[in-house]
Amino acid sequence: MMTRQLFPWIAIAALGAALFGCTSGTAIVGGNDGGSTMDVAVDVQCTTAQTRCGAACVDPQSDPDNCGSCGTRCARIEACVMGRCALQCPTGQAACDGRCVDLATDRANCGVCGTACASGQVCANRQCGLECGASLATCAGSASDAGASDGGAGERYCANTRTDRNNCGGCGMACAAGQICDNGVCTLSCPAGQSACGGRCIDLSADNANCGACGTACASGQVCSAGTCQVSCLAGTTNCSGACRDLTTDNAHCGACGTACPSGQVCSGGMCQVSCLAGTTNCSGACRDLQVSNANCGACGMACASGQVCSAGTCQVSCLAGTTDCSGACRDLTTDNANCGACGTACAPGQLCSGGMCRVSCAAGTTNCSGACRDLATDNANCGGCGTSCDPGQVCSGGMCRVSCAAGTSNCTGVCRDLQTDNNNCGECGTSCAPGQVCSGGMCRVSCAAGTTNCTGVCRDLQSDNANCGGCGTACAPGQLCSGGMCRVSCAAGTTNCAGVCRDVQTDNANCGACGLGCPDGQLCSGGMCRVSCVAGTTNCAGVCRDLQTDNANCGGCGMPCAPGSACQAGVCAVTCAAGTTVCSNTCRDLQTDRAHCGACGTACAAGQVCASGVCAVSCPGTQSVCGGRCVDLQTDSANCGVCNTACSAGQACQGGVCVVRCPTGLSNCGGLCRDVTVDTNNCGGCGVVCPSGRLCTAGACTCPAPLRDCSGACRDVQTDPLACGACGNACPAGQACNAGLCVALCGTGQTNCSGSCRSLGSDIAHCGACGNVCPTRANATTTCTSGGCGFACVTGFRDCNGNPADGCEVNLASDNANCGACGNVCATSCSAGACVLTGRTIPGFSGQLGPDYSNEGWSQCVGYFDQVNSDDIPNSGWANPCASSTYRRLRLACGASAGAVRYIDVSRNVFATPLVSYPETGLIYNRNYPASDNHIYADGNNPNTGVSWWDNGNGCNEGSNSITINNICTYDVANCFGQNLPGSRYLYVYVQP
Repeated sequence: MMTRQLFPWIAIAALGAALFGCTSGTAIVGGNDGGSTMDVAVDVQCTTAQTRCGAACVDPQSDPDNCGSCGTRCARIEACVMGRCALQCPTGQAACDGRCVDLATDRANCGVCGTACASGQVCANRQCGLECGASLATCAGSASDAGASDGGAGERYCANTRTDRNNCGGCGMACAAGQICDNGVCTLSCPAGQSACGGRCIDLSADNANCGACGTACASGQVCSAGTCQVSCLAGTTNCSGACRDLTTDNAHCGACGTACPSGQVCSGGMCQVSCLAGTTNCSGACRDLQVSNANCGACGMACASGQVCSAGTCQVSCLAGTTDCSGACRDLTTDNANCGACGTACAPGQLCSGGMCRVSCAAGTTNCSGACRDLATDNANCGGCGTSCDPGQVCSGGMCRVSCAAGTSNCTGVCRDLQTDNNNCGECGTSCAPGQVCSGGMCRVSCAAGTTNCTGVCRDLQSDNANCGGCGTACAPGQLCSGGMCRVSCAAGTTNCAGVCRDVQTDNANCGACGLGCPDGQLCSGGMCRVSCVAGTTNCAGVCRDLQTDNANCGGCGMPCAPGSACQAGVCAVTCAAGTTVCSNTCRDLQTDRAHCGACGTACAAGQVCASGVCAVSCPGTQSVCGGRCVDLQTDSANCGVCNTACSAGQACQGGVCVVRCPTGLSNCGGLCRDVTVDTNNCGGCGVVCPSGRLCTAGACTCPAPLRDCSGACRDVQTDPLACGACGNACPAGQACNAGLCVALCGTGQTNCSGSCRSLGSDIAHCGACGNVCPTRANATTTCTSGGCGFACVTGFRDCNGNPADGCEVNLASDNANCGACGNVCATSCSAGACVLTGRTIPGFSGQLGPDYSNEGWSQCVGYFDQVNSDDIPNSGWANPCASSTYRRLRLACGASAGAVRYIDVSRNVFATPLVSYPETGLIYNRNYPASDNHIYADGNNPNTGVSWWDNGNGCNEGSNSITINNICTYDVANCFGQNLPGSRYLYVYVQP
């Protein structure tokens, strides 16, 4: 008969699941219990080897519907093996071209995959022939049955009617989906780890309706774990004798069930402490967080009123800005891993809560951007924030898009380069060093710094570089090191590399004290010095000084070695024994216990005696007996129990000279197995006493698990059971549910009964977070209730800039000068339509020459000078002070012979208020009214308001270029007005925008 060890057969398992509706894992809440109802939804925690996939606990290492990860389903003929889908055929079949075949009968794969029988032949016992023989049935059918193409005509083929699903018991008798052929009969087959219950494959270790055995259903509030119904506690609590306990704070169960704290101590962080851990306070023997505890807000016993929560140690109508009331505790839903985005939404392992969403947990210094970790300080595509990309010509440095790079580097075509060392950008961008040169100090040099050599553009230390030892490209062989520019043998401790050979310079006559120092004729090397004779206590043996008293190779004389197992002592080879043993005829003996050498070498004990403490004794001490030459206690010795050489079997112990099953303390021997009759439901209070289904064994008695109550033989939760609400037998009317022992109106999912009306406490502004908690109205805002927390949303154009919810959205961003367009944006002039505007043609305090009127474009003039030929009209410093206010963010510089004929450039940053970053700086000119391609701004000292400075290309005195110069050195203070080549004096006008 084919045994169940032939399976899982994945094709059958998948069809069986489709036929009978089997799930691939364990239902998290309730389960198919044959019509019974589950009264309480429990928060089930999957076991260590399982993973929660939707509403089921599954093993991703073996579940074909969730193989490796949730939702990854294996193909019909595949199995899930170690988290990977793989083709798996039942015993007796082989995988050929993606399908399972029987090599003993398959005409297309006879004996070996791909070996097809000729037309008219059959495959019998792995060989092609004309007949099937007596052990196989001869069947006729289509090509798919025969296993080889026959052009559409029926062919004979062989079938094993004892195991063939398509020919079970006879030709053409196919088994139904989900069945196998076992000894000619179609039967249900379940995958490994499952059992057949009522025509379905069930995992008895985790199925609530069939826990441990078919039909054994777990009671309400319990789950099936390891084949036993157990109380399922919420996250953070532990089942202690049927009651859920918080082991971090419970004084009676501190750190572990039953571990009670002594008098005067409290349980804090799972440990009994004299006082509570930092951040918590001892309130009547329990550690409480006075910052968030509603019952102890700010101080022990200070409870918050109904509708309030404790936030930062103060009772609030709602949590402080940025936090949300989650079951009475204020939580930051943007960062709290246990409440991410919404109360109770916990992030999976390996994720962090960021911005209210569970994201990939990135390493320090990187940020999760759409599931990829990015360095926002340097990433051009995510600069300072995810998705913020730098414009062409800019690079990300320090989390900001900059035209120039950080200190010590320069922007070379959008890439930051170190012009001091970069061979391709040496001294300035694009300047490459010639072959054989390197960039050092911003200059291409033939040689490297002192002590190094240029090897193919890289400076190398030829004294120590194994790849360039003594010369570029000269690599040392394996086992050698580069030292002093030469490849040398790497010698062991106590020896020195002398010309590639390891020498002991303490004794080597040719290398005495140092390599190459040879001793003269008639002298020997001893202690690293050439001597006429060896030092006292040593002898010259073939040119080497040896100690004949201790040298095993020269013991008592040169060339006289000691045999293995002996050592040289005082010039004589002697056997050396460990402590407590003595040499007897060159063998180490223990004279205290050796029967052949008892007390002294050669003193043997008589037959029947043993050697104890060096004395031959006829009998053993106390109650011991002699067995095989040693003393044993026949009452307790498992190898000599009652009689010498009578050994107890595995799992037995010797007690009173008899082999018996021996259980640890607290366990009882039940039919040869050790059982704890205080908790074992199959041996409760005594061996063989089985508790009814749904009962726990507590202190040796079958009881209902807490908080269930025994109601006429059934375990009921009188707090939630509509058939026993508040008391056994008290059934709630139709349409009502049992809540806290009272029959109340039955509300839908996510709703709460508030005085007989079903309300959504998560979003109802009249019952927000709790029945009757009405969210207050706020000025210029819409009242909201989100996740049970009151809030408000500002109407368009208004903001809450002071963070005080009492006055609502108090700021009109369209007209508030202190908060123009955004909170904190202060206008120097006035705010209109949410933007700071200038109200006139010039700014306050303007003096000088009046230029063109650009006020209709939002420009106001701040400086106007008439620059005369050969006259220092513009001062060297402070000339643009009226323009230097940080309120103004943009500049327009105009130049021409009159106000009616000017050229101008527009600059995106007010560099009079914020100096240039580099010299020159590119990318600031964004508009102009004359044709030019340059985009450079120059300034001496990076500040155009002090000293000598110039704008837009050129060197300040090149009046033929597109430049405007502001200094007192060139022919004209204002050079040529952006390439107009004016022959005489001209005007310079400067404008600003907020």
